[in-house]
Order: sequence, then C-alpha cells, then structure tokens
Amino acid sequence: MIDGSESAQCPDVDLVVVDRDRVRMALAVDDWNATTLLACVSEDPAEWSELAGVWPRYQIGSSAGELKDLDFVFVDFDAAIEQLSNDRAWMVIDMRTKRVCIGKSNDPMERDGCYTVDGDNFETEFRVPVHLPPWWEFHCHSDLSIVGQPRQEEMRVFQPRRDVLWGPELARGLAERMLARIVEDERLFELMSELSTEFSSPPRSESDEDESVKRLRGLRSALYARTVDVHRDWLMTPRADLNGRTPRECLHGGTDWIERVIEGQKWHVSPDRPLTPIPESMAKNPDVPMGRSEVCLYFDLCRELIDAGWVHLGLQGNSERASDPKDFAKYLSDVQQSWMRTSSYERSDSPASIIESERQRLPRVVDAEHAGAIDCDCPICEMMKIGTFGPTFVGIDGHHLELDDEFAFSLHETREDWEENQREFEEMSRAINENREGHRSGEVRSAEKNDEEDDDFGSVWKSTYVGHGGIPGDTKGHIEISFLLADMISSLKDLGAQNDVDELNQAFREYRVAGRYELATVTEQFQNVLEQVALRHSDLVSRSADLQHRLDEWARREEKLDSDDFPY
Repeated sequence: MIDGSESAQCPDVDLVVVDRDRVRMALAVDDWNATTLLACVSEDPAEWSELAGVWPRYQIGSSAGELKDLDFVFVDFDAAIEQLSNDRAWMVIDMRTKRVCIGKSNDPMERDGCYTVDGDNFETEFRVPVHLPPWWEFHCHSDLSIVGQPRQEEMRVFQPRRDVLWGPELARGLAERMLARIVEDERLFELMSELSTEFSSPPRSESDEDESVKRLRGLRSALYARTVDVHRDWLMTPRADLNGRTPRECLHGGTDWIERVIEGQKWHVSPDRPLTPIPESMAKNPDVPMGRSEVCLYFDLCRELIDAGWVHLGLQGNSERASDPKDFAKYLSDVQQSWMRTSSYERSDSPASIIESERQRLPRVVDAEHAGAIDCDCPICEMMKIGTFGPTFVGIDGHHLELDDEFAFSLHETREDWEENQREFEEMSRAINENREGHRSGEVRSAEKNDEEDDDFGSVWKSTYVGHGGIPGDTKGHIEISFLLADMISSLKDLGAQNDVDELNQAFREYRVAGRYELATVTEQFQNVLEQVALRHSDLVSRSADLQHRLDEWARREEKLDSDDFPY
C-alpha cells in the first residue's frame, strides 16, 4: 500500500473507532498509522483498552509510539459520521458489531494482507500484517451510507468450550467409552492383558528386548483400531453440555486466523525488539478459538489417554476397580495433568507452555544454542547456532492428524473442505503413479533420460540440490556449502566414518571464520580434506569433486571483489 516515493501521495485518513461505551474520532491521520490501527483489529479487540494494548505488536517504522498519540477525541456517533465525507479517505472500526468500513477515497485494502513501507526515510523495509478474524465484516471502497446500516451477515460467535473439552468430562467420556468396548469386545481384554504383561516384565537380554519390541508393536497395532474408534466417538458425538454440538465442532472455527496472526508477528522478531504478547485479559478469554497447536495437542492428549488407559485396564485385570468408571476416570485425569506439564523429545516445551504461548499469539522462537543442537554433526545446525539463518521458529504442523484419513481428526473445519482435499490428494497420487509406471515401461523420451543423467541432483547430490547460481542473500557461499556438506556428512554417518565427519566440520569452521587474506589458504585446506575423504570413500568422489569446484568458484568471486575494491 505504501511504497517508496509514493508514500507522500497516500491520503490522510479520518478515523472513527466505536466500542461498547464510547465513540472516538481522529482527523487526518497519516496512512501508515491508519494501517497500523487496522492491523490491531486482527487481534479481535472488544474495547478501546484492548485496541491500545495490542498496538505495540504492530507499532513499527513511522507509526506512533502509542495509540493515544493519535489524538482521538470523544464524539457523538451521528456527529462523527456527519464529519466524514466520501471525498476524503475515512475508516470506521466498530468493535460492537465487529465491522470495518473503509471509504472510496482510501487506498485499496484487503482483510488479509501485508502492507509495506520502504521509502527514502527508512533504512529497512517495514511490514504490517493485517488478518481480520473471520467473524468481522469488512467493507472496502464503500459509500458512507453503509456505516449506518446493520451487519449484512449474522455474527457467528465461536465458543470452544475448553471447560468441557479439556476439563474432567474428557477423562469421563473416554473412560466410559473404553469400558463399554471391553464389554462388547472379548478379544480386547486379552490384548490389554498381553500389553500390560509386556510393560511389567522387563527383558533379560538384548534378544529378549528385540522380541519384546516386536510383541509390543504387534499388540499396539491390534489395539490401534479400537483406539481410533474411541477417539472418533468422543469427537463426533453431540453433547447436551455443548448445546448439541460435538467436541470436534468446538475445536475448529478460528484456527487458520490465529495461525496467520502468529505468522505475521514473525516479521517483527529481532534482537532489539522483544515479542509483545496480547493483553492478559485477551489471552485468558475462554471464548477465543483454539489455534493449530492447541488442536494438535488435543489430538495427542486423547491418544495418550487412550493408550495409557488400555495398559492400566490390563494391569487391573478382572478386579472390580477395573470396571469402576470413577476410578478409571480419576486415573486418566492424573495422566492428563502429568502429560500437560511434561516436555518430550518431540516437544522441547510442555504442552501447557506451548498452548500458553499460542494464546498469547506469540511465535515460538528457539534460542541459538538449542537451534544448533538438533544434530551436533550437521553443518547446517552449526550455522543455525551462530544465527546465520536468523531466528529459528518451531511449531506443530499437524500432519499426523491426517494420517488416519478420517475427517474426525483432520485440521479441516468442514467435511466439504476435507473431501475436496482428499480428491486433490488422490489426483496427485494417481498422476505420480502414472508417471512412475511410465518410467518403468520405458515410455520416457530418451532426451529426457539424458537430461536426468546429466542433472546434478540425480547424478551427484543425494539428498539436496543447490544450483551453481547460488542462493539469494548468501554473499559468501556459506549457506550453499553447508547444505552440500550436510549431504556428504549424512552418507559418512551412515558408514560410521566419524573421524571424516569431524575433519570436514572443522575444515568448514575454519573456512567460515577466515578473513579476506586467509581465504586462499583455508580454501586449499578444505579442498585437501575433501580430497582425502573421497580417496577413502569412492561413493563420495563425485560429490567431493563438485564441492571442490564450487569452493574454487567462491574464491574467484572473492578475488574479483578485491580487484573491484582496490583497482590499483
């Protein structure tokens, strides 16, 4: 919307902001501050204090330090609308009716977008993300008459009902369903007993351990269909305490919006700008929809409780306590409390802390030390550790919710969206299979075969590909080299050649920190190490040769820069 020299041409905007108590107006606000104010609506504020509370999350560049700096004054609503004109740019934000109206003279805006300014007065490009909640109406390039009209659509209020989904009803609901299936399924009790026996009898030797792992895998596989059945039934059964809705319906209704808001905050992450959470009153509002991480963790919790429940029931045997729903529900509640506070290999943070960060709408940033600890032998991880790639974000993508091919567990909000995605996936799979069959039957043109044989990705590098044109922004080639070196190191680790891995990593470290006058020497040393590795491992000859060639290319580029800087 604002770009370079055109920033001076953007119109000032007359603003009207309405909450449940007052109407405020500010005249001739510059376009960048008006855009920042619209971005604040992304957080679904309900009153002025919340709008002011989220302003620091979007305040950047030329926008005011605080919302109060825009000199809003209290006015009567009708009087404020009378001061607006279709001949001037205007915007009305009504937090009572959840609606934004923008005039015909304004720059074009969208309810989802990212607006930038990088004019002569700024050393860097600033971005302000706008992602309005789905229940807000948005009218752009509108006539003033629309301001006095009611909403065009009924406001859909989402109620996730965390008190039911995360509360005691979850443990009770799963306990009742699991106990009912034991009565219905005679084989189920036998499977649970066998499973509990495996857990309570530690293996005596390595061979016993291998056999135990195989048996556990088989038992879990046999129980898996029952686990899915219990989980599905809990999610898809309408409940009176949810006003006839199913738990699944409460999980969805704003997931994509929250994800976009958090993604937008990543633009503002920098060492000198701490992340700003939304106000505590907003973060703790129980009626705010769940984000993707919370939905995914809810799936994980349900599976954890059901799995733990099968083992527990098997250990209890045929005792009366095993069939007592209250005792069983109490056990599952205890498991839930422990699970919420415990981190794991897959999750460096506990589920409770992950959900808290998401409800504060903060991206999760891994500090440099932990970012580089993913694989101590990986050169890419080493560069992450020293901050080469900038901030490292972590999240939960939710792909595992789709593995059962069931709408009940999917991240898709509606069955129609899920079915459309299934059709697209089937078409893609069909095309891949047809292409694979074409290759097998020799229906590929010989020219294409020759191209494949000559292609660097197919003939040299096994798990990565970086063209000789380099990577944008990689001024010294360190990123390109790290990806290619990681490919070689992966093969060496498979071979158990740890000494070679260590030598390559050390050579790359010395190469990265070398100054201009040391570069020729460390490049030659790096190439010598690559050559020795190739002599010891014939499968790496072509990759070693290509990487040595690329090091020569980077050395020549550096020499050219030297000659350009010092022509005499």
